[in-house]
Amino acid sequence: MSNMKKPVKMFALALCAAGALSLSACSGCGGTPDYKTTISPNWMIRAGSADELDSSSPLFGHEERAVYALSHTGGTNSLFSFSSEGGEYVVTLTADTFDRGAQEVPESVRAEGVTENVYKYSTQLTQPVTYTVGGESYSYTNRVTTVSMFLSAGNNLRPVYSSQTIDCISPANLQPSSIESAYVEMKAEYRTYYNRDGSAAVTISATQDGASEQKSAGTGTEYSLFDSSALTVALRGMTQSGTHAFDVYIPVNGAAARYQAAWGSAVAIDRGDDARAALVAALDKAAEAGYLLNGTDDEGAISYSWTPVTVSLVSSMTGPSTTYYIASVNNTDMNAGRAALMRMEETLPFNLGTVTYDLTSLTYTSK
Repeated sequence: MSNMKKPVKMFALALCAAGALSLSACSGCGGTPDYKTTISPNWMIRAGSADELDSSSPLFGHEERAVYALSHTGGTNSLFSFSSEGGEYVVTLTADTFDRGAQEVPESVRAEGVTENVYKYSTQLTQPVTYTVGGESYSYTNRVTTVSMFLSAGNNLRPVYSSQTIDCISPANLQPSSIESAYVEMKAEYRTYYNRDGSAAVTISATQDGASEQKSAGTGTEYSLFDSSALTVALRGMTQSGTHAFDVYIPVNGAAARYQAAWGSAVAIDRGDDARAALVAALDKAAEAGYLLNGTDDEGAISYSWTPVTVSLVSSMTGPSTTYYIASVNNTDMNAGRAALMRMEETLPFNLGTVTYDLTSLTYTSK
């Protein structure tokens, strides 16, 4: 029942997040234009330090962990349907070290004797899905795990290493003639190593049929570069206004593509909205534990707000977009909400609806 084809799109939340940067170039500074953004470590209460990832960083001994519940809203496709209920997405952020001289690092990007402090961002997606064509259905549980390592905010979160283990199916075409042609199946592993200045990447892939491949790609441009597995962190570090462009290296494709992020306006979260009850409960627990420092309203209730950002491909054919709802950053000197990802809405291709990821737990614990 497998339909083995190589997808050309990022798919599933764990492989498609977003990071962005300002489009304003270096004014009057000569040389090659530089469109890279200044990323701030907004996941910290005080985000002003450019050396937030030195050996004294509290993340070397602690871990931020967020859990999201998945739900699906149906689309308008009358030719076949997609459904998904009961999925979960778990992400962690901590600090680690990376040895650029290790033997497993490809020689072309290896740097002997160099060990760097890095962020380590890990994700695990579990998503039951069902496709139906006519009266025939096929169910599967998508499982995607990723690990990405990257430098400090002061270094623009420059990627160092990433891995993806993928076992999933995703929509294949608009008008499937059978259940087998409705989805594309993928079982593969990818490991990507970047050189020190982020201008080159080497991806090593292995698929379920035993095939192995190594690809080298140039990644250096005047735009910021983020690995696809780490872009949610980049979003958290951005200024929450304007429209921004950035390059994304996609290990599945072995190449980079340009994306853009359009920020909206901050919106207060209504504590009385039943649809936000689980989110508010998760935020309240994080505040009670001292991880969030949000203030209270006139009635003594803790108040929260989020700012939406929509990410899409820069192309005449943009494809589906994804909207992220990030805790609003009002003061980087006292960043009460840590720019936490509260919600994500992932538009599926072929008018198959939207998968939504809602925060149910946010904790900060010792490792």
